[in-house]
Amino acid sequence: MVGPEPNLTPTSGTTRRWTMHFAALEHSRRDFIRAAGLGSAALLTSGLRPLSAAAYDPADCRLMEFDVSYRTEIASLPRDAKDVQIWMPLPSSDHAQQITGLDIVSPLPYDVTREARFGAKMLHVRAEPHSAPFAVEARYRVTRGQVGIQPGSLPENERSKYLQLTNTVRTTPEIDMFTEEIVGGETDPYEIGRLVFDGIREILFYDSSIPGCGTGDTAWIMRHKRGKCDDYHALFMAMMVSRGVPVRWEQGFPLPYPEGGAAEGGQLEGDCTGAHCWTSFYAPDHGWVPVDVSEGDKLESGGEFYFGRLSPNRFQVSVGRSVVLNPAQGGDPLSSFAFAYAESDGIPLIYALNYENIIKYTVGRVEMA
Repeated sequence: MVGPEPNLTPTSGTTRRWTMHFAALEHSRRDFIRAAGLGSAALLTSGLRPLSAAAYDPADCRLMEFDVSYRTEIASLPRDAKDVQIWMPLPSSDHAQQITGLDIVSPLPYDVTREARFGAKMLHVRAEPHSAPFAVEARYRVTRGQVGIQPGSLPENERSKYLQLTNTVRTTPEIDMFTEEIVGGETDPYEIGRLVFDGIREILFYDSSIPGCGTGDTAWIMRHKRGKCDDYHALFMAMMVSRGVPVRWEQGFPLPYPEGGAAEGGQLEGDCTGAHCWTSFYAPDHGWVPVDVSEGDKLESGGEFYFGRLSPNRFQVSVGRSVVLNPAQGGDPLSSFAFAYAESDGIPLIYALNYENIIKYTVGRVEMA
């Protein structure tokens, strides 16, 4: 039970704020959540920190360096399998992170390929049924500093690929109405991004009871007003693209925020549970502007940091939604590509029964302000 649905009738005037009316409860959004019994126990994040933890400033962490072991273990394969394929995302160096010491360990031959639209790297392995059990592992070092706005231009011939929505990341009449209410007649992409960032944080709350990374279905998100990182950024993407603003989806993993400059190693496993996503949008007068709406919403104070900046406690492994692998998988496009994907004769293998992903990391260096 999450309490009464807010009244979604647009308000008049120029405030561009989506007004939320709760019968008999005149609290702020977070006060309402607490009053409804959805306090810290229900809102613990599967990512960086719980909503109630407001004692840290994300601007304090300047750099993190950590070693990653990304391992996919194939436990069993169907007896009638003929063509078994595994795809594992591989991180790339860019303005936000440096990847060094890449080492791939595989008992079977492999190729390193790239996704066609955004050029994201991946490891591709083809196996035979009698090969199981076996494991494929990629090891590398990640160095990330704080990420800010990336100046630069967006070539016109590349613009269209950042304006594509999907069958789940889409607009609806309700989303269009919400966008019109908060954005109004604003035409500057940077200001549109700020209004959408603030508007989403106003109407959604982070709900860790939702399985995995969230539904990523904007119609569901707008109806229920809650979600996880996939949900926040799916809605952000749909709203921005509806206004003609290019958006880049970035997929990766979170690390715990280093308190007092100290950070430990850890392990993530699953087919979505431990992943994290964020986006960047393009504004011609600024460049690519990074935003992490869900992390910005978790903080009771300091959330503004995540508009135009990202903290270093994360790493990216792929870009884009509705991902077609290389070579192409037999199944549908993947909604995103954080975890290795496996299939037999074009049919997805069953996670936890046929295979498992295990991501371990060890933090080697932290620099604080």
